[in-house]
Amino acid sequence: MRYIDTPDILAPMAFPTETTTAAIVERIWQRDPSLFGAPASLEPLIADRFGWLDVASKMRGQVDALDGLRSTFLAEGRTRVVVLGMGGSSLAAAVMGEAVNAHADGLRLSVLDSTHPGAVDSVARSHPTATSVCVVASKSGTTIEPRCFQQYFWRRAIEEVGANRAGDGFIAITDPGSQLGFIAAHDGYRRTLVNPPDIGGRYSALSYFGLVPAALAGYDVGAILQGAAEAMASCQISDLDANPGARLGIFLASNAAVGRDKLTIHCPVPFTSLGIWIEQLIAESLGKSGRGILPIVGEPLDNPTAYGPDRVVVAIDPRFDRSAGAMDGPGGLDPRLDAIGAAGTPVLRLAARGAIDLGWLFFIWEFATSVAAAHLRIEPFDQPDVERAKVETRRVLAEAAIGGALDVSDDLEASSASPSLETAIGALGPSGYVALQAYLQPTSEADAALARLRARILSRTVRPVTVGYGPRFLHSTGQLHKGGLAGLCVQLINHFEGPSVPVPGEGYGFGQLIAAQALGDADALKTLGRPILRIRMPSEGDVLGIDRLLPDG
Repeated sequence: MRYIDTPDILAPMAFPTETTTAAIVERIWQRDPSLFGAPASLEPLIADRFGWLDVASKMRGQVDALDGLRSTFLAEGRTRVVVLGMGGSSLAAAVMGEAVNAHADGLRLSVLDSTHPGAVDSVARSHPTATSVCVVASKSGTTIEPRCFQQYFWRRAIEEVGANRAGDGFIAITDPGSQLGFIAAHDGYRRTLVNPPDIGGRYSALSYFGLVPAALAGYDVGAILQGAAEAMASCQISDLDANPGARLGIFLASNAAVGRDKLTIHCPVPFTSLGIWIEQLIAESLGKSGRGILPIVGEPLDNPTAYGPDRVVVAIDPRFDRSAGAMDGPGGLDPRLDAIGAAGTPVLRLAARGAIDLGWLFFIWEFATSVAAAHLRIEPFDQPDVERAKVETRRVLAEAAIGGALDVSDDLEASSASPSLETAIGALGPSGYVALQAYLQPTSEADAALARLRARILSRTVRPVTVGYGPRFLHSTGQLHKGGLAGLCVQLINHFEGPSVPVPGEGYGFGQLIAAQALGDADALKTLGRPILRIRMPSEGDVLGIDRLLPDG
């Protein structure tokens, strides 16, 4: 096993050794709740969160049933499926959709995890009830985003096909005894799939939450689970050089222990969406108590000298099959990666040829995150600051319901925000970062504009810049922004007048909901003393507003 040579004076904690890592691997498989050094009061929670270790084995008996469900829907003339979820309940599905939508024998898969009214309306228009399937995915059934999605699409289904047929196109994925389970039974959903309750949302990719969308999209679920089985076996090997999950975990923890806590995740085609799943896993699991690892997704591989002493890179390498495991040293995957490594930034590569290796990758990253958490003494299964933002959102909505106006007095207009943004990014310290939080409609045009803004910030600061759409990021990097590493949060927001796509049964629309989520998170950040700017996009359009910020020259 190779480790990074670092001066002892930089290390804030004991440096991982092969002996301690071998013990950690054994204790993970023993499901030891004391492994992460958490208070004894949290140990019952931890003990009930190790179900991801063997869920792939349990799911193998469901392959035929999932394939049969897809065949039934295709025989009925259904052509599209949309997952209505948020966070861990939807991100694995997004990865599957990108990797497998070329399959001719499946439904075209989409994911709705934006409460922006434009996003909701766009999905509704492209998914007619009679030819579509809605997968409502929520562990509890009470999370506000999937609950509002469910209410909206259920009302729409009743209007389009009638109450007697509406449930034919609905599937629920949830935990035992959840509110969603009761709703599905009452309304007559086609199927309710009850997930093992001992799995947290971000560790659920190999459970029903990830496998149902994959099966409906036409992917070979058996192949996903076979890859996961191989990962499970390799992650029990005591020779850590042959244990890719342990090796990746050591890489993450060893570097974070000496200040290299900014992780660039390079995911080439067909894995480009895998980064957002890894982002949630790392940020939400490890971003606590003022510590953690900042995952950076979609970052262009820059000038090697632009990577400072707090950076590391993990790249998926499609030139090798998964048997090659985790590899360090130069490899020629991308000349820029080799240049970055030669300049002193640690680089690790994970072998994976294509979509058939997704099950392997899911498990390796889950296991590695647990290994890293044990070394860093961070409990990986709770997310206290995600709940903080939810509480603030509920408060804002409640105040609005009784006639209170949203407090937007601190908002800047995009046309005049550049000086304030210049000042804020100029105040970044040597370990700082910028988090672009786009409470905007996710579109390819917005993606491109955000990439341009990211490049302009990088050119001025040479500091990491992350990009996330709200409210999706609230359930992933939002935990790290508030409870882990501090950075500058820049909210990009719209202003909505009127109900803007009403949510059935509620006193607000999706426009008010996303505005409340942005404001609630801003209030949570301010309470914690974290720097934040709120910038309102112009009525002419988001792209114009984004491009006005930090103009060149």
